[in-house]
Amino acid sequence: MVKKESRNKIMDFLKRKKNIIALVLIAVVSICNVAWMYQNGTSAKYEIASKYEFLNPAAMLVDKHDSIVNFQSLRESLQKKYETRDDFLISLYFEYLPTGSNVSINKDEEIWPASLIKIPVAMAAMKKVSDGKWKLSNELVILDEDKDSDFGTMYQLPTGTTMTVETLLKKSLVDSDNTAHFVLLRNLDGGEIEDVYVHLGLDDIIDVIKKTPQGAEVDNRMTAKRYSVFFRSLYNATFLDFEHSQFFMNILKEAPKEYVSLGIPDSVKFVHKTGIRTGDNVRADAGIVYIPNRPYLLTVMLQKKNHIPVEDGEVEKIFEEMSKEIYEYVAQAE
Repeated sequence: MVKKESRNKIMDFLKRKKNIIALVLIAVVSICNVAWMYQNGTSAKYEIASKYEFLNPAAMLVDKHDSIVNFQSLRESLQKKYETRDDFLISLYFEYLPTGSNVSINKDEEIWPASLIKIPVAMAAMKKVSDGKWKLSNELVILDEDKDSDFGTMYQLPTGTTMTVETLLKKSLVDSDNTAHFVLLRNLDGGEIEDVYVHLGLDDIIDVIKKTPQGAEVDNRMTAKRYSVFFRSLYNATFLDFEHSQFFMNILKEAPKEYVSLGIPDSVKFVHKTGIRTGDNVRADAGIVYIPNRPYLLTVMLQKKNHIPVEDGEVEKIFEEMSKEIYEYVAQAE
């Protein structure tokens, strides 16, 4: 009786073992098939790319249905509504990233970027991390000279408080905290900031900074189109490497839903940074809207004319209507 029970247990064990082996084999075969399909697909795309040597190799990765180049009706509509207004000066730049087609409104009008300027400083800080000079876990100290009460709450912290580089980046980019921004800025040298601007072809802004007397405010006004190069660089990982560009964008993904976000469905990812310059009645928003297979870059800067204060809701209404029109055009284009 005992021998029979032992034999049954052995048989059950062998059956289970066979089932496990079978499942493992199925999994291995499935992985190999996926890898083979991916490799063949990738090889085929490279083969096509090499065949058409004068064509953009990235075009092979975009479905023809998503290769949109005609934005003329959108351009005409935006120009009619926003190019000449009595209440606001508006600088807008839209770029459909799969093809590079773009629309500019008041392309030569320069407006204060406000807190959007925190992006290049944060990029310089992240570059120190990617180069191994800093770690995200390194702590930086808050000094009296860093404290700024215009935006954010970190100025309330005691002098001598320390925060990690990662936390300071998040506070600066997501909460737009001025104190966090100034802590990062103080711990960067001029050359590291300059590298960001030079890499993006904004050398003239560096020249302006160098010529500005110490203690005076730098005139860093720029057009929406010129500002957009920061997000294009992040999207293409040209200044930061892939890993740290993605980390940077993941931080920006957590920015508050406002301005351009008002015209985009909650289900659509939007990586962006907003800016407010109260004294000059400026409101700005810049980022990338990730419609599946149809991402686009959008930078919008608004400034109320004639030094008239911005009323509650009027900026939000403009942003919402503008953003919704652009979103629907891209999402529905045939």
